[in-house]
Amino acid sequence: MTSGEEAGLAMSLVNEVTCPLCSSLFVDPVRLDCEHNYCRQCIIDYWKKGERREQGEVKERSNSGFTCPLCCEIFPQFTLKGNKLLATIVDRVRGLGMHNHKVLLEGTRKCPSSMSALARTGEKEGRRGLCTVHSEPLKMYCEEERIGICVVCAVSKEHRTHRLAPIEEVLMQCQENFQMTVKHFESQKEEIKKLHHKCEDEIQEIKSQSVSLQAHLVQETDTLLHGIVRERERLCSMLQKDTERLLALRQKAVSHLSQETDTLAQDITSLNARFEEEGHDPASLINDVQEVTVRMKAQFGVLGDDVTEWFDLGIYKGPIQYFVWKKLEEVIQPGLCSLTLDPATANPFLSLSIDLTTARYSHTPKEASAMGEAHFEFSPCVLAKCGFSSGRHYWEVEVGDQPDWDVGVASETAERDGWVVLTPENGYWTVGNKGVRRVGVYLDYEAGQLSFYNTENMSPLFSFLGENFKDTLYPFFYPSADSNAQPLKLLNPRS
Repeated sequence: MTSGEEAGLAMSLVNEVTCPLCSSLFVDPVRLDCEHNYCRQCIIDYWKKGERREQGEVKERSNSGFTCPLCCEIFPQFTLKGNKLLATIVDRVRGLGMHNHKVLLEGTRKCPSSMSALARTGEKEGRRGLCTVHSEPLKMYCEEERIGICVVCAVSKEHRTHRLAPIEEVLMQCQENFQMTVKHFESQKEEIKKLHHKCEDEIQEIKSQSVSLQAHLVQETDTLLHGIVRERERLCSMLQKDTERLLALRQKAVSHLSQETDTLAQDITSLNARFEEEGHDPASLINDVQEVTVRMKAQFGVLGDDVTEWFDLGIYKGPIQYFVWKKLEEVIQPGLCSLTLDPATANPFLSLSIDLTTARYSHTPKEASAMGEAHFEFSPCVLAKCGFSSGRHYWEVEVGDQPDWDVGVASETAERDGWVVLTPENGYWTVGNKGVRRVGVYLDYEAGQLSFYNTENMSPLFSFLGENFKDTLYPFFYPSADSNAQPLKLLNPRS
């Protein structure tokens, strides 16, 4: 007999000798006329409680009898028959491997988990694989509480509804799983070692790349900072020169006024003295007085018409930050490209603007005679006239109010006949279907990088990295296929 069958038989036997009222092994079992068995004291207590309830409800005992708790059959007389055979079986069950009948009796009423004191006293039995409460072998395993239990614990209230399995079967299954896991672990050791080395190499690479990227960020932003500093120094130098010039004009005017005033004061004093002299030459005095009078009038005119030149506030109090930003366009690399669409590549269902900066889908195709040799045959796409085979470049596109668009680059040798599949394998590096209105495209040909940005905040949308560009790359555009949508538009720098 297997351990599982043995445990099942033991559980069935214990269940047969368990009182339905107290869920414990029978104590002085009695049999009712309906053949159901109970502990004598249990059925007496049950009927007494029923009698008290009836008295509380002011009912007559003569109208009721004694009821079986299981089948509800009513007995008119209070008669209890002892069941000696059942009592003998219960004693045999209690005596199977037991050293203390009292412990067994109490153990059927309490779960081992609730009897910490008994568990401590039975620590030695637990180490020997015996129940710390009943001193029974641990035949079963409770999956809910993850503990070993004996067959008596298995039928107790605390474990009766739990998932139980023979402990030997659980142990064998655990051992099999453990050995399989160990075997798999041993087979993976070399892979784990390789992964460990790979992670270590990547850690060093990340650290090295971080240093390199930080140096690049500093260099790129320093270029802007130097441009801002240069423009600030230029404006401050211009202000200093204007300040010196305006001060020189004022100082010259002040010096001239002082000199003329002093000269006139001396001439006035001289003329007044000559008026007091006797024998002066009237004609000469008249001429001198007229000359001084003219000079005094001229001096009054100078006082009323002083220097009016001041700072040009249009320069120093204007939109300074915008001035600086415009100057930064000279140092920003790469600057915003100026692109135009190539009509020779446009699909017949695309309508281009006169200045070749916008493209819109149209239900009416152009005539075949108006089509270029390099046009897209079926896909409503178009390329820019200008292509790139080296360097860094940046351009911006307004994609409109519909999500079905694609922008990016196309290889010069990419297939344009038939329906175009936009993948790098086919010579197309594109992005689309993003919830943005304006897209920035950055190409670093030598680095194999093509990145896309939301121009509102320059947040990245997607990047192709480590590509091996070989052919000339042309900016690629696929506008919305909705003829009512806003056209796709190139956002060129102001001329």
